[in-house]
Amino acid sequence: MVRNFRFTFLCFLFFSNFIFPYQKPNIVIIVSDDLGWGDVSYHESIIPTPNIDRFVNEGIELNRFYSNPICSPTRASLMTGLEALSIGILRPIGNPSTTSVGLPLEYKILPEYFKEVGYGTSLVGKWHLGMSSEEYLPGQRGFDTTYGFMNGGIDYFKHTMSGRLDWHKNGNPLREEGYSTELIAEEAIKIIQNKQSNKPLLLYVAFNAPHTPIQAPYEEIEKFNYIDDPKERIYAANVSILDKQIGRVINAIKDNGLSSNTLILFFSDNGPVFDIDPVGAVIVPDLLDAKGSTGGLKGSKGSAYEGGIRVPAFMMWEGKFKKESSDQFFFIQDVLPTLLSAADISYESNLFEGTSRWNSLSQRKIIKPKNSVVASNVAFEEIALFNEDWKLYFKKGPAGSNSVNYYELFNILEDPYETKDLSKDFPDIFNFMKETLNTIPKRNLQGYIDASYLYLHGDRMLAEETNSPWLDYDFEIIDKPPSLVGALIFIWILFLANKISVLSILIFIFIISFFIFRRVRRG
Repeated sequence: MVRNFRFTFLCFLFFSNFIFPYQKPNIVIIVSDDLGWGDVSYHESIIPTPNIDRFVNEGIELNRFYSNPICSPTRASLMTGLEALSIGILRPIGNPSTTSVGLPLEYKILPEYFKEVGYGTSLVGKWHLGMSSEEYLPGQRGFDTTYGFMNGGIDYFKHTMSGRLDWHKNGNPLREEGYSTELIAEEAIKIIQNKQSNKPLLLYVAFNAPHTPIQAPYEEIEKFNYIDDPKERIYAANVSILDKQIGRVINAIKDNGLSSNTLILFFSDNGPVFDIDPVGAVIVPDLLDAKGSTGGLKGSKGSAYEGGIRVPAFMMWEGKFKKESSDQFFFIQDVLPTLLSAADISYESNLFEGTSRWNSLSQRKIIKPKNSVVASNVAFEEIALFNEDWKLYFKKGPAGSNSVNYYELFNILEDPYETKDLSKDFPDIFNFMKETLNTIPKRNLQGYIDASYLYLHGDRMLAEETNSPWLDYDFEIIDKPPSLVGALIFIWILFLANKISVLSILIFIFIISFFIFRRVRRG
């Protein structure tokens, strides 16, 4: 009798897997663009972000989430589970008339892992991992549906970049009216509402807010007329709209009864545009409109100091987390293995440099980092190496030069604002981490930045549309100027970047020369 019961029970378990298959969780990744640590009101921002604040309380705050210091490297690490130094994408991928680089095709990337186990996969918003040829497009890399823009930033209303339309659906140019932040949310909501009941969903929602150019509808800007600085007023409106649209996306998940089986991850791709290098301001003048906040953290976008890499982030999954905060170190390269673990999808851990943080989060444990790296190479090469409680900061620049390497050591738990360099106080730790960093292989697919070339042909978000859409592929790669011309242009850039100082010196020399000349004539 007992034996028959056991046999019947085992048969039931076997066939129930076919009758009631285990439904893997939906995965929704929401990414903001250049949102700083101090740009959310739960970090005491002057900009109200009630939706983000609410979802932090409904889930788990990832208090030590680290992105790479700049956009394309972060997205490359997100897609591959690898560190930026390994991938070789260390600065923003420019428009395809200036660069033919894309996320290397040798890598199996995030949507492919989920698609091969039955997920429907959708990208809504920003790609920024290459589009110089069709093989780099997200629709060729595992996404079933794509919508949004391919390059680094766009005009929020015209959806253009550097004189061409950069807006599409499934790889085909698309002209439609609307504010990009709202359009991205609307498309994400449609995908959630139309989700197939028998198929889990991977949805990647990559907003362009609050990336430059900082724009917002007039009526939204007027809501912040109590802010004196007009640029800060526009920035506040931009962030406020982002917060509202994130709220709409997550509410759509709730309204469609998906919350109990949906993991939502939110983070920013890097810190805010805050400390603008004078040369960078000349090359990319749109940066001057940004008014982001690091909340007092040192550095900003492009920097490996905390202000450039430590970003607001949270995770939600109804029934798993509720009004919690975790100090677990969580790096951008950890996202892919963590999501695979959460969805119970097997993978070969040796394919990733990131580490799954799922067990430590779900079990409320903290595993300290072991030689985790975030990096970029724009105007300067900047790297942060984390090991246990320690952070080694490295800077070298201008990028590609033979300038002296610069290092600092911080106990990042005790000194999150990086006020005291401890390299001389703890020489053994400093030398060990320095040696570790120097032995890490470095790959650079993009080469070093050419300021003169970018000044002439770099991305311009607010340029009028004068050519056909980028996805029509009727453009040619623009050659770099001859060395002499490039040198003269760079001298001009340096003058523009330091014109007040230069003009002051010239005026001073003129005044001194004038008085010397008068004295000589009288003598």
